[in-house]
Amino acid sequence: MAAGVSAQEYRRLLAFAVVGTLGFLVDAGVVLGLTGSGVDALSAQAAAFVAAVTVTWLGNRSWTFRDRAGRSSLSGEWARYVSANVVGWVVNNGVYALLVLTVPLTMREPVWAVAAGSLAGLAFNYTAARRVVFS
Repeated sequence: MAAGVSAQEYRRLLAFAVVGTLGFLVDAGVVLGLTGSGVDALSAQAAAFVAAVTVTWLGNRSWTFRDRAGRSSLSGEWARYVSANVVGWVVNNGVYALLVLTVPLTMREPVWAVAAGSLAGLAFNYTAARRVVFS
């Protein structure tokens, strides 16, 4: 473990990543289901975001941050979580765009920019959840 990082924080980060993976599966499943039913891709993604962010909020509330959840109203907590995740989405895609527009390696191999953006979004969302949503 890194100096100053507790075992509980490592457990939280792992739980946060697991819940995030579940959120990805919900997101992808809703997009596939809706687009397969004739809904346009952008509308499908908007609905999928709401479903995925709600699932991850519930997962993080009941597992990752269960000792901190419920200190405020459910609607207020959910609104803070959604707001944080919208900013996290901007961070993720901003890092991706910055890298594919400025770094030769990621111009040729954009998967590296996807990875960097995902890690930046994960770091932002985890920090926001820990310090703002479930503080």
